[in-house]
Amino acid sequence: MQEVEEQQNKNKATTLTRKVLRHAIIFPVLLCSANAFSKDSENGFDLSQRISSKGYVDLRLQHFEGNNSWLDSGTGHSRFDSSHNGRPLLADFAAEIKMDIKAGSQIVTQIHAYPEQTSGVEVTELYWQYRPLRTGKVRSRWRVGLFYPKLSIENRGILWSSVYGLNYSAINSWLAEELRTVGVEGHWRWSIAGPSADSRHKLNATINVAIFGFNDPTGAILSWKGWSNHDRQSGLGTSLPFYPLPGVAAAENPQAKHYQPFREIDDRPGFYASFGLSRRQQFKAEIYYYDNQAEDTAFHDGQYAWRTRFIHLGGHYFLQPNVELYGQYIKGDTSMGRGFVLNDFESAFVGISKRIGPHRISARFERSTVKDLDNTPMDNNNETGNSANINYSYYLAPHWKFSAEYQQRRSRQARRHYRGERAYAKEDQLSLSARYYF
Repeated sequence: MQEVEEQQNKNKATTLTRKVLRHAIIFPVLLCSANAFSKDSENGFDLSQRISSKGYVDLRLQHFEGNNSWLDSGTGHSRFDSSHNGRPLLADFAAEIKMDIKAGSQIVTQIHAYPEQTSGVEVTELYWQYRPLRTGKVRSRWRVGLFYPKLSIENRGILWSSVYGLNYSAINSWLAEELRTVGVEGHWRWSIAGPSADSRHKLNATINVAIFGFNDPTGAILSWKGWSNHDRQSGLGTSLPFYPLPGVAAAENPQAKHYQPFREIDDRPGFYASFGLSRRQQFKAEIYYYDNQAEDTAFHDGQYAWRTRFIHLGGHYFLQPNVELYGQYIKGDTSMGRGFVLNDFESAFVGISKRIGPHRISARFERSTVKDLDNTPMDNNNETGNSANINYSYYLAPHWKFSAEYQQRRSRQARRHYRGERAYAKEDQLSLSARYYF
């Protein structure tokens, strides 16, 4: 009887914790919205003057040779496969809506729609942002809600798009798939005096610290699908298909055939922290440490919690005012079921880009691995892969960007044997894009 009461109390505590987490994330956004509407009503102020929007529509043609896409439960690493060859594609409709609450305070919403592969609109970011007045040399920023950690060197364009190409690097494709902050983040930036008063010569230091939840499954899709190169971003409520390996499908609590990346399973918060140095139009270097602190034995509604942690390094250097050298490196581990699935992962890329007037040409080379460290039968997650990407873009002011891109990927995955396929696979993709910005 006592055990039953203890379990009931534990369930009540778990339910309460989940409610507190949800309200802690949503309440600031709702409070700021209510406050803005209230003041607008009192002062007769038109709320539409506080709202701004921007976005893009991306139309494509492509030719692909290789395995079927992972989004169709295949073993390919691209978003589109040969079934999309030769016909016009509405690759992405993306929009960002900002509502200014008051000076330094705003609510940001970002949405993506992928009509070729999914129905409906996916909310990829939704957060309240506050920038207090500068005190001395220190500037700060707070974000509360759903958002990306600002660790990507490549994805600095609007709506977290890449400024260098269409398909993201493997690192940023993984971030787009299953990693998001759902919580609160503090950012501090201060300037270190340089040789002159010119801001271009001042050295800037930054610190980011965040506490988050709803990211317990992070690591599952990397372990069971592997690294990819694409430009699809997961949103709230996203359900991604993947092919569970035989060893996992036979487990006492089998993983559902659809993966939901943004779930709270164990009611334990995770955290990340970073430190960076930069000098305007010269260089940027940053290091991140991430740990979702998941209890890797937790399981709920077909979804496992994965303990995932990593170190991430990012660098961006201007060789000349119009020539950029950039790269990212990540190394970490992820586990589920206390070693039932245990993998190390590592990926690195280096890119170079040159812009001449409205023209930009970029090239990226990368290598990615997953190393299986467990002894679970029929669950071999070992993977090695290399990819190369070259992109040419032409900017037709003020609204158009035209791109041509070639991407080559070569990978070896042991899991393909379970489906009667060769472990080694070649993937080649040629893409043409016409993107309209509004």
